[in-house]
Amino acid sequence: MPVWISHLGYALPGPAIAQADFANWMAQRLPAGSDPSRLLRFASRTGVDTRHAVLDLLGPEGELFYPRSGQPADALVRSQAYVRLAPPLAVAAVRAACPDGVGRVTHLVVATCTGSVAPGLDLMLVQALGLSPSVRRTMIGFMGCYAAMPALRVAWDAVRAEPTARVLVVCCELSSLHLHTGPDDDALIGACLFADGASAAVVEASPDPIGTRLRLIRDACAVIPDTADEMAWVAAADGFRLKLSQAVSSSLGGALPGLTDGLLAGIPRDQCRFAVHPGGPRILSEVENVLALAPGALSASREALRHGGNRSSATVLAIIEDMCRSPWQGPLAAFAFGPGLTAEGLLLHRHT
Repeated sequence: MPVWISHLGYALPGPAIAQADFANWMAQRLPAGSDPSRLLRFASRTGVDTRHAVLDLLGPEGELFYPRSGQPADALVRSQAYVRLAPPLAVAAVRAACPDGVGRVTHLVVATCTGSVAPGLDLMLVQALGLSPSVRRTMIGFMGCYAAMPALRVAWDAVRAEPTARVLVVCCELSSLHLHTGPDDDALIGACLFADGASAAVVEASPDPIGTRLRLIRDACAVIPDTADEMAWVAAADGFRLKLSQAVSSSLGGALPGLTDGLLAGIPRDQCRFAVHPGGPRILSEVENVLALAPGALSASREALRHGGNRSSATVLAIIEDMCRSPWQGPLAAFAFGPGLTAEGLLLHRHT
């Protein structure tokens, strides 16, 4: 029986923060001797105009977590904030996807890489959403920005194995809990690029198109050899720290043509829509170049980056949801990238 993504939705916390205001706030917290112009230059090149955060960064809460003088919040404080702030944001995304209620949910798949606690966000959502205590749960952790893809794959496999299953997928990321003010460029770029958000999807089987009418067709995955040191996300005493190489975009670009051809399996690229995770403007430009996409093919990805920043695993589902707000039909190739380096693809087909 065909398997569909029947519902999609996402949520952004708090009011929008202008990138310029955020960069000025960050500049006040740079280590002594740092060059603020470098941070401001990074901020202006990220493709982000506005971002959202679960913390009131520009107010007292931001000063508490990231004081202009003194030590920033430690890992325990950040973890406690995740427990407090992640569930409401994740629930808001589920409500956006299912405004009439979640209904019968047999499986719950949760992806996050910005919080590591037990009981986990999956159990918090069971309680917050009033799900059955017998719901089967899967937690996907630390797969980074591409985690929505394996989350959807787990949901897809569950429905194919049990056609009466109804799987709720939730991606929730609180990157603002892990800001670092340098002095290394990785910290500055990460702070300027990453933001907070959550997204949700429902995966279920039906003989006929339902909901968003997005049918799951096939998936593809590639781990790029000798690139493990180009992207990393590690726990430290003051939160998680990002390592990011300038070679990421070119490494991904080398793998994408073959991965795309395998995913599309003969479908011409110019007959397919693309939802590409906006790891940054350089990555989007590399994808456009190596796949020879038409101008504007990644406009939805650029808009998502512009108005919400890189929300890690929560981003690609939000892009697809935005694309579904207008009428169209046909194939949609979704891609996301992360540590490994890993590139994941999912082919969807939207029916009338």
